Amino acid sequence: MRHCKILEILIEAIPVRAWQDLLLRRHVERCPFCRTRLAGREEARRVLAGEQDFSVGLNLWPGIKARLAGSAGEPRVPVRPRFGPARYAATAAALLAAAVVSVWLFRASPGARPEAAPPAEERFEMGYVRVGGRPADSYIFQPQGWGMTLIWAEKKTKGGS
Repeated sequence: MRHCKILEILIEAIPVRAWQDLLLRRHVERCPFCRTRLAGREEARRVLAGEQDFSVGLNLWPGIKARLAGSAGEPRVPVRPRFGPARYAATAAALLAAAVVSVWLFRASPGARPEAAPPAEERFEMGYVRVGGRPADSYIFQPQGWGMTLIWAEKKTKGGS
C-alpha cells in the first residue's frame, strides 16, 4: 500500500507522460496488491463492446448534433488544471534539488577524487635488505597522511627467487 502512495506522489510530481507510463507499468507488474485489483482477460472482454454489439442502421449523428446545438446556449466553464504552473515549478525544483544532492554526494564520496602520490623527495626508497646475512624480500607500505613508513622483511624461501 505504501508503494502505491509513493507512486501517486511521483506521478503528480513529474508531469511527463512517458515517465508516468513507465512508473505505472512497472508498479502494476510488481505490486501484488494492485495485481489482484486488475481485471482478467474475460472480465475485460465482457465490458468492452465490439462491432457485433451495434446495429448497422444506428445513426448517431442526429443525437450528437442535437446535443451540440443544445449546449451552445450554456456558458462553458474552462477546466483548470489541478496545479497549473505551480506543478511545473515544483517539478523543476525537485529536479534541481536532485541534481544538487547528487553533485554533493559525488564530491563527498572518498572514491571520487584520486589521491596524489607524495612528492618524490618525500618518498622512502630502499635499495637492499638482508636478514641473517642473506638477501631478503621486503615490502614497503606508506599510508597517506600518517607520516610513517612500515617495512616488512622476510627471509627468502629456498625455492623462491
